[in-house]
Amino acid sequence: QAGCGTRRRCSTRPVGPPTGRRLAVERVHPPSAGMLSALAALILASSVSSGSQDWKSAFKGQQYDVIVLGTGMKECLLSTLLCKSGRRVLQLDRNPHYGSMSASFPQDEMLQAFGKEAPAGGGAPDSALGNPKSFHLDLTPKFMMMKGKLAKVLLDTGAHRHMQFGPVMGSFIMRNGELHSIPVSAREVTTSPLMAIQDKLQASRFFAWVNRYKPDDPSTHVAGMMKKTTLNLQQMSGAAFLQYWQLHQPTIELAMHGVALYEDDSYLAHPASELVRRMQLYRDSMQTGTKGDLQASPFLYPFYGMGELPQAFARMTGVYGGVTLLERPIDEILYDDHGAACGVRCGEEEAKARCIIGDPTYFPSAVKTVAHTVRVTAIMRHPIEGCGEKSSCHVIIPGSQLERKNNVYVLAVNSEHEVCPKDCWVASLSTVVEGSLEGNVKEIADRELGAALKLILPADQYFVEVRPHQVQTSNGFAERTFVTSSLDASGHVEAAVDEVAAIYYRITGSWPQALSMRV
Repeated sequence: QAGCGTRRRCSTRPVGPPTGRRLAVERVHPPSAGMLSALAALILASSVSSGSQDWKSAFKGQQYDVIVLGTGMKECLLSTLLCKSGRRVLQLDRNPHYGSMSASFPQDEMLQAFGKEAPAGGGAPDSALGNPKSFHLDLTPKFMMMKGKLAKVLLDTGAHRHMQFGPVMGSFIMRNGELHSIPVSAREVTTSPLMAIQDKLQASRFFAWVNRYKPDDPSTHVAGMMKKTTLNLQQMSGAAFLQYWQLHQPTIELAMHGVALYEDDSYLAHPASELVRRMQLYRDSMQTGTKGDLQASPFLYPFYGMGELPQAFARMTGVYGGVTLLERPIDEILYDDHGAACGVRCGEEEAKARCIIGDPTYFPSAVKTVAHTVRVTAIMRHPIEGCGEKSSCHVIIPGSQLERKNNVYVLAVNSEHEVCPKDCWVASLSTVVEGSLEGNVKEIADRELGAALKLILPADQYFVEVRPHQVQTSNGFAERTFVTSSLDASGHVEAAVDEVAAIYYRITGSWPQALSMRV
């Protein structure tokens, strides 16, 4: 380990993403004179105090394998996996709560985070919405797949013992302004209104072949009725695979966006094996139990919101010997004479490490903005229009339905997931900004989300944010710093776990035990 010589000043930014633009707006139908009271308590549940002199013992003379900056879902997941593999880890966060951009807030604290001032002196909350503390509002809502990678990691690390999950009760896709349930089996395809009658036969053959396909069974690689063809999915592109099946665009849209969960048309350049693997993950997540009965959707969501995930992993970091300190902003990231990170400084105390992981707010000069995400979180007293009385649902609006390149995602949950009072729903709409960033965030949301906003109206209160999507400009090897990217606009966590696995591999040279096969 080279000694720390050259030093570079580190960003010490405040709570929340300072580069984002936010707006909190209240809409009450009918108008009410009641106003939300100001409650000053911060989320401190399950936090590790770094007060008095205790934190200094984690710094003085300590050598770690990895220092992790931030307690977002990705950072906490990496800390747990690295500790479980025997690495010595110190995790720091400038905030008084876990989660960073994966945190969940009560209603009053969400208002404060978005710059909405509550009246001084408190007062009774709006009786139509309930106690502000009974809300658990995600900064970045995401669902997880029942048989997905995050589920595997939760089970492997034991973090699932610190959480409760509930199924999402519906999965829908928009076609010509209407929402339809997403079919998975060949039988469902034949009855779905998402395809014309003349398309259903070929579509049902396609879905049946995908369901039968097994990578290690060559007999399942053969396709075709009259003319048999062996499909080498490793060598075929997504475009060639779909062209072979001669699928019409409505079927492709359903399969790639609704089932394989691609955010745009990038699947055309990806290997066909990836397309099939993603479709089978959707199917496998739908089929649970010994009888293989289909579930209402392939998704799960934590009780009390996404903020429970980083907390659960932070607890397991402690179980596996790691150290986590909240309310511990760093003053410097230390670099050696070769420009490689070798530690951090807090006040007069220094902690050394072989490498450093952090979210983009800790490394502003090491990241670039590649896109912007616009997100609207709404509190309503009705379910999503077109989803019936579903207590929770996942809605995909393919970009083509709104004359866009990127999909729009709508996630909705209610009190069954303990995120809001009874008779309320919390919905989130998100997408990638494709137009100009000029104007305020509400104007951007109106332009980008368009018809999707109609699904949540009327809303009693909503929060609007435009956030940069930042990624590291290098692979991190030379600097020995590995920066997680911002959470994207999609409605699920699979891509985030892929990134965690890739960073883990770059640091350790192997894949996490729960994800031993490259994903």
